Amino acid sequence: MLLLHLFIEFFIIGLFGFGGGYAMIPLMEQAVYKHRWLSQEQFTDIIAIAGSAPGPIATNSALVIGYQTSGIKGAIVAAGGNLLPALLLILLLIKFLSHHSQTHWLSRSLKGIHPVITALILYAGIRMGLQNGIFSTTADFTQYMIMGLAMILLYKKVSPAWVIGLSGVLGVLIYGF
Repeated sequence: MLLLHLFIEFFIIGLFGFGGGYAMIPLMEQAVYKHRWLSQEQFTDIIAIAGSAPGPIATNSALVIGYQTSGIKGAIVAAGGNLLPALLLILLLIKFLSHHSQTHWLSRSLKGIHPVITALILYAGIRMGLQNGIFSTTADFTQYMIMGLAMILLYKKVSPAWVIGLSGVLGVLIYGF
């Protein structure tokens, strides 16, 4: 029964998670807490690992959440449930867009979706920061590190992989071995 719940939840997340993996994080968080599959700390750790690992964060997160709840079968079912809607929607969109690619209502509707996607990603980042005690009224080293790394990513042509690696080294140096 747990495998069926995993598949259904991740299928729904994949179906309504417009904007990519980061936009799906709030939906995953809601499902995880609703079914009590993981603690808040476990979920946050999974998102951090999934975001730093190669591949899409939504698929990586689904794999780990599925594995944590039901082992290898859970990982396969959760990832499959998460990927299936995208596959089906892409096939339908290819068919649809080939016939309607020049219509104005399509481009205007997509422009309306962009701010929502940005808001979902921002929401996920702020919520995870609040849950981990990263954001506070007084700036501490962690907040300066976030701002500095964000500036590096925004204004320098640096690979996010280097920034992740630098963050790990800084964490070891600052918080100890």
